[in-house]
Amino acid sequence: MKKVLCLFILSSLVSNLIAQDDDTFSPSKLESIAANMRAVLNDNDADFNITATPEKWKDESGVIIAQKTSFNFDKDANKLAVYEMTHRRIKLLDRDAVNNYSSVYFRIGSSKDGASIRIIKSNGTSQEVSLRNAIYVENSSDVPSTFLPYIGKASTLYDKSKSSVIFYKLAVPDLDPGDIIDYATVFYDDNTVKKMNYIEFDPIYYVCNREYPVLVQKFSIETDDKSFVSSKSLNGAPDFKESGNGSILYTWEDRSRDKMSDTRWVNHFAQVPFIKFQIVFSRQENRSDLFIGDKGELKRNLSPDEMAKKVNSMYGKMNPGFILQSVNYYLKQINAPDLRDDEYIQKLYYIIRHVGAIRGDGIGSETFAYCMMEKLDNKKIPYDLIVTAPYTLSAPGDIIFRTEPEWLLRIKGKYIFNPTAFSNPYDFKESFLNTPAYIIKLGKNPTATPVTIENNIPEQNITTNSIEATIDTGTQNLLITAKRTATGISKTNYNIQGLAYTTAFDDDYRSYGGEDDIRGSLKGAVLEQFEERLRERKKEDKEKKLEFMKAQYREDYDNIDKYTEFLLNSDGRSWKKQELSFTSKFELRDMVMRAGKNLLVSVPGLIGEQLYVNPDERKREYDAHMGFPRTIKNEITFNIPDGYRAVGVNNLNMSVENDAGYFKVKAIVEGTQLKILTMKVYKQIYVKKENWNNLLEFIDAAFNFSQKKVLLKKN
Repeated sequence: MKKVLCLFILSSLVSNLIAQDDDTFSPSKLESIAANMRAVLNDNDADFNITATPEKWKDESGVIIAQKTSFNFDKDANKLAVYEMTHRRIKLLDRDAVNNYSSVYFRIGSSKDGASIRIIKSNGTSQEVSLRNAIYVENSSDVPSTFLPYIGKASTLYDKSKSSVIFYKLAVPDLDPGDIIDYATVFYDDNTVKKMNYIEFDPIYYVCNREYPVLVQKFSIETDDKSFVSSKSLNGAPDFKESGNGSILYTWEDRSRDKMSDTRWVNHFAQVPFIKFQIVFSRQENRSDLFIGDKGELKRNLSPDEMAKKVNSMYGKMNPGFILQSVNYYLKQINAPDLRDDEYIQKLYYIIRHVGAIRGDGIGSETFAYCMMEKLDNKKIPYDLIVTAPYTLSAPGDIIFRTEPEWLLRIKGKYIFNPTAFSNPYDFKESFLNTPAYIIKLGKNPTATPVTIENNIPEQNITTNSIEATIDTGTQNLLITAKRTATGISKTNYNIQGLAYTTAFDDDYRSYGGEDDIRGSLKGAVLEQFEERLRERKKEDKEKKLEFMKAQYREDYDNIDKYTEFLLNSDGRSWKKQELSFTSKFELRDMVMRAGKNLLVSVPGLIGEQLYVNPDERKREYDAHMGFPRTIKNEITFNIPDGYRAVGVNNLNMSVENDAGYFKVKAIVEGTQLKILTMKVYKQIYVKKENWNNLLEFIDAAFNFSQKKVLLKKN
């Protein structure tokens, strides 16, 4: 605690000193930063002399004339230094682009970091932007991703690094449309590699289509004989090229790339040209558990046989330690050996969920699979080990990094994935629908047999909104009672909404039938103190929940006025109650309009905000990625006020259906209630671009319906 307090005081002192001084950097510091930039600015790359942009892009917001990032590695006995140098030149063609670059962020966290900013005016004059008045950024998470390093510091056993993550923000004055901003940065990180056999830097996934069109974009990687590079180019992206001149150099170049035209419903890593690459430092060449090639080889592919051997090697070296010990402890609590196989699988899953996702910070899929396999072997329950990757990240045949494979099990024809805090056994994960995979057989001669994880249907993933609405005669607001229920993959859209600030996780031990592992270890005054704190937290959470839910429902109803009550019916986290269900009470304003003696009520708007596709989005370049097949059902009961009758109800009925999905409405009046049932169904994961109009047809129908009003005539 003293250490944290000292760090807080030191941070506050630094912030105050910076705030008191108009000049953030001293003249000598500015000279040092400028010296660090010479290698980047003296590169003599002809692409950074260009100022004109093609006529075909004259109507774009901006054009990236050139951008280049170089990674240089410098290894001594105990340090692996990484220089990441980036240079960008961007022509700003309209006011939006000017606003996007009116502030530039850069890092000065070590004596070798650097930054340089220059503006080239439309008349050809050039001016340097001084860094001296830059402002210290207190929270580095506020820095836009454009200005962050691709790699950053690696996690090491020892950290004697002198580089820190300290960012600054600089306002760029006098920018106008037609100007060019030319800026460069150097990020230096010294990673301590003492007693470390290897370091895996974070993989880089780079989509070729950027926010603006690009004249040229480049990467270069210069390594020594202890650093290995894996890379793959997909969907038409150019490949890295190898060259050597003492050290090993890999370069990548892409030219004349239009900006991304489709911005919604795109699975970038499956549809759009992109490259992925990773740098790995290893003292040993071609370690069996690392996804690297031979010395000097640019590793581009991993065959099924190689995958089987890598997985086998990883499994053999795995040691879950405390995780597996904890699982054994909880299994002993419930006399697990006496359970039937099906019940044993369920309890084992919930115990691993408890240990990893509830009591811990989560575990990797390899650790989950290892623990499951160890315990299933003890009970002689057969299973298959399946290895694949999320289809939003990589096809199994394109896996080249150790972080990409996902391990799961198939038991009696059903798939069990690494648990989240919300999941149940056999809950499916969206990113693995209809995904190729390998069945891995471990042992002396490991094998990888291709298999495909099957798809599912809309009826397995249902969201039901049961809504009752009444007009408040005083305020003319609509008083709403809404019960939301979700099943299957659809639960993932509402788990946090439903369970945040609730007691859903307090008694997690009940999911596996064990003992209360918190209260069970407390006694006397300590237990009483714990219970008192728990009561205080629940009281605070109850108030926070109302504020939280109001913000959540604003996504469906931007006219929400009050949120008054929340009730959790079922948390959806147990074997017997896998359905997520909660009830809300709130008020909506501006839903009722007077038309003389009559009323116009936005009852159709109770289905919530519907997708609107603007004219610019109605041309499609890529297939539309819709996530997962699903059904959204709205059951609306509107209480017609005394003295009024609903007219023209039959005009609400509609049915629009095709291969992509459908939207259907059935509206009737029963006594004093108007009842509306809407069904919106997405049938496919992908809608082919040739069938884009089919998707638009029922999406437009849902939006147009939500804009209608019901006429209540005065009797």
